[in-house]
Amino acid sequence: MAGIALIMVAVVLISTAAGMGHVVIRHAHARSAADLASFTAALAWHSGQGSPCAVAEQVSSANDARVLSCRTEGTHRGDVEVRVAVRTGVPIMPEAVASARAGPVACH
Repeated sequence: MAGIALIMVAVVLISTAAGMGHVVIRHAHARSAADLASFTAALAWHSGQGSPCAVAEQVSSANDARVLSCRTEGTHRGDVEVRVAVRTGVPIMPEAVASARAGPVACH
């Protein structure tokens, strides 16, 4: 009986560790998707090639992420801040969320 209990504890610990590892990986995916979406949106806005938030939506979708919010700051060609979510498949934490900001840097 003690052996079965020990095996059950080991299974629970291994499953928990695997689930948390998966969440960490999906959060890194969300950070990468947010970085890429904000950078591409800021680049598109800076070069006048479309709506920055529409570009962020396209890039996020191509990276299996969903845009939660997108906002531009400043005048034309300012900063773009994007917040995205990526599904984790883990019931306790169904989505990993990350945000990123990109825009031109003033030269001094």
